[in-house]
Amino acid sequence: MKKTFKKIIAFVLCVAMLMSVSVIGASAEERYTDCDGKCEYYPTIIVPGLGQSNTWVLDENGEFVYDDAGNHVSSFPAYIQLEKVIARAIVPAILSLVFQRDIGLSDAAADVIEMCFGINTCDENAQPADNIYVEKYLRPVSACTPEEQATIFHHVPFDLYETEQPFDHMYYFGYSSFGNHIDIVNELYDYIQMVKEQTGHDKVNLVPLSQGASIVSAMLDYNPEVMDELHKIIFVVPALDGSTIIGDVFNGRISFLNPEYVYNGFLGELGLLDKGTAALIETLLRIFPDEVLMKVLESAVNTLVSEVMVKSTGMWALCPSGDYPTAAEKHLSTPETANVRAQTDKYYQAQLHSDANIQKLVDKGVQVFCFVEYDTPMINVGETWNSQNADFIIQTDSTSMGAHFANVGETLPEDYVQQNVHCKNPAHNHISPDRVVDASVGLLPDTTFYFDNQRHDLTARNDVILKLALNLIECDDTKDVYSDPRFPQFNIGRGSEKLVELVKLADTIDTSALSAEDAKELAAAVAEAERVIDSTIGVVGEVEATEERLSACLIKAGVLEAPEEPVDLSIFTKISPVIYKLFGTDGYSEIAIMLASKVLKGVTDIILKLI
Repeated sequence: MKKTFKKIIAFVLCVAMLMSVSVIGASAEERYTDCDGKCEYYPTIIVPGLGQSNTWVLDENGEFVYDDAGNHVSSFPAYIQLEKVIARAIVPAILSLVFQRDIGLSDAAADVIEMCFGINTCDENAQPADNIYVEKYLRPVSACTPEEQATIFHHVPFDLYETEQPFDHMYYFGYSSFGNHIDIVNELYDYIQMVKEQTGHDKVNLVPLSQGASIVSAMLDYNPEVMDELHKIIFVVPALDGSTIIGDVFNGRISFLNPEYVYNGFLGELGLLDKGTAALIETLLRIFPDEVLMKVLESAVNTLVSEVMVKSTGMWALCPSGDYPTAAEKHLSTPETANVRAQTDKYYQAQLHSDANIQKLVDKGVQVFCFVEYDTPMINVGETWNSQNADFIIQTDSTSMGAHFANVGETLPEDYVQQNVHCKNPAHNHISPDRVVDASVGLLPDTTFYFDNQRHDLTARNDVILKLALNLIECDDTKDVYSDPRFPQFNIGRGSEKLVELVKLADTIDTSALSAEDAKELAAAVAEAERVIDSTIGVVGEVEATEERLSACLIKAGVLEAPEEPVDLSIFTKISPVIYKLFGTDGYSEIAIMLASKVLKGVTDIILKLI
């Protein structure tokens, strides 16, 4: 018996030793660098923004769903099955159009929204459904597949620029924007541990983009021990205090549910359509009476909020702290939503602690930088869209950690002086040259960079932002906004992605086939483009003018097609306002009835006078 027992013990010990060896071996195999943590480059983790991770639709068997081209079908922001949408909406739409009243169209709108966006819904514990696969990147960018690298560099095109930072030290954290925020935070914490293990380094850099900042901010609050594992954080247009778009939606302050606004320039101010197209759509919308259109829109919005957004803690993390209490009371005050409320309350506290936690980082010696874009009007979905400065998606108070701004299109008063709330050095001038920003009011006045007239959704096209981020990632020479004259605190927004492509195209031209004059102009246009690309100081309109000049050369050389002349819809920018002025928000059937009534009344008056 004793011998048997000893054999069992020996076997267990042997298995334990083999397991320990295999674990060490697996750990060693997971090393993707040769530096063993002793090189000068800290591993960098990009925490992307809204919708910047691949989330694929799964069928009822847990298998990927493919489109007609054989590609995975994305679940973000919705899973649109056009045939099902048409089948559900076509009959109610026709009936409502014919009879000029809501005959099931608003119900169909609700069903269509649930059909498309419902794939992103969560349960009463804020856990997402299991019909979505989130693509994870559990290895450095250098070890990712070409398809994975294409995704990463599409959102953060660092591959276009020279850098000393090795891509075996760069990682991309994937998550679902509609997912459970606390789970995502925990996953990021574990991801940091994995990166440290794979690289041998004891600290990492974080580059949170937009929504990614809400995840990092929460992690600092929930797992404060992570502060000792961070070398540097570079916040890029961060949603540290959400977006007023989400706050407005949760609180029912939605501008396009007001017919007076829909027919009076809403689509034109949206910033997503040219003015002519927007006015044409405004004109066409009048085929329905305004009360029908509003009922349909209200039904769609209510379904999106109640069935998808309310149970997504990822969406709640984008609600500004000032909007959260009323929004939570509105949507999360029932027993059924208690579990969601407990989680969103937790993040609300992290939001309130955000500045204090970031200050703790700085006090610990962690370098914290921030990039802010401003003077681009907020997209006008919510009623508060024009109440403060913004970058089209996020209000600047959120991205800048509290800096003071004049509103879009305005400047600070002539007698305004720098407030120096967070800057105590009288030699520092934190008032922007355009007198729109007082950066001294923001939490980090000496390490926050500002880009005028830069849209949030076009950040990846701004080569200066990408170059500055790479500069901060690859070395510690830049300590503040005064360290490098190539990157001043206040700069001009731009997008040079197209210009870079045009220069590459120009390199393919056989100039010997051109006339001397054309070859000379092409060379001059390329030289000018390269100068602009190499410059890191933005000049208003410079990129656009250079693109136009180089494009003209490439078109003449026959390597670039001339753009087709767009259909001129500008006439509708005159028609739509006239219709609104004459008939308000009435649909065409209401206008016809009103005109017919006036004609009938006029004829009746004439007859009565003759009698």
